[in-house]
Amino acid sequence: MGLAKNQKQEARSSNGGRGSTNNKDRLAAFAGGRGEGGADWGGCNPDKLQSVVSAITALGGAVTFGLSRDQGAHSLTLMLDNSRKSLWYNGDADLDAELDAVLGTLSQLE
Repeated sequence: MGLAKNQKQEARSSNGGRGSTNNKDRLAAFAGGRGEGGADWGGCNPDKLQSVVSAITALGGAVTFGLSRDQGAHSLTLMLDNSRKSLWYNGDADLDAELDAVLGTLSQLE
């Protein structure tokens, strides 16, 4: 091993550095991080969800729907070619109106 690489590794281990040093704490935070927010995709019109899926896949793209870790916000991620855009909506957002806006944008790409 070269001298510079060895010194770099020694510096990392002496200051806590990176690696698996805090995995127990990270896993505990991960397990305890779930909230009880009010976000729920089940409250929107399923036909609008289907329309978004149909519109983006017709262009050769994909879409994912999700929630924030605390379940306080909705996420919608559009993937097309080399572009990926995640949109975030508050838990109390008018999802039907937001999906209409997404559909409007996707229709311009046809």
